[in-house]
Amino acid sequence: MSARTSLHLAAEIGGPPHYDAGHYLRLARLAEDGALDYVTLGDSFARPGLDALAVLARVAPATDRIGLVPTVTTTHTEPFHVSSAVATLDWVSRGRAGWSADVSTTEAEARLFGRRAAAPPAALWQEAGEVADVSGRLWDSWEDDAEIRDTATGRFIDRDKLHYVDFRGSAFTVKGPA
Repeated sequence: MSARTSLHLAAEIGGPPHYDAGHYLRLARLAEDGALDYVTLGDSFARPGLDALAVLARVAPATDRIGLVPTVTTTHTEPFHVSSAVATLDWVSRGRAGWSADVSTTEAEARLFGRRAAAPPAALWQEAGEVADVSGRLWDSWEDDAEIRDTATGRFIDRDKLHYVDFRGSAFTVKGPA
């Protein structure tokens, strides 16, 4: 018996920056009509243009089934914010979000933020892996039935169904829960 593998087809809908949402909507709908599985949208602190994650959040309600995978640069971005932003895209898209992690290696990009100097790529990729790890932990830090919303008792959440992440990485710590 042979193992079956799935082939997933995608299209990158980037290119030169556009400041018209219709451009990205047309490309995502074309990909969806063409039976592609997902679209990607590249991003970088070094290029002008809109934030890929925000653009795909705009595309999400106007598409039905295609996956939406923005590039999210983890360098200079707090892991808690990365986790929240990707979770929001997943919510807006009704479960169709993914993300492609990237790192920012140049001193020019580091100066945009002014928090730290550029680091070696190996260290940045290690940090990106830690951001992915802690994001998953944050997403799992609330059990599905943690929200009570009982107005009669004034209880909004069941605190026993919230879990601290207590993550300590090479460049950051996250207490959690999300």
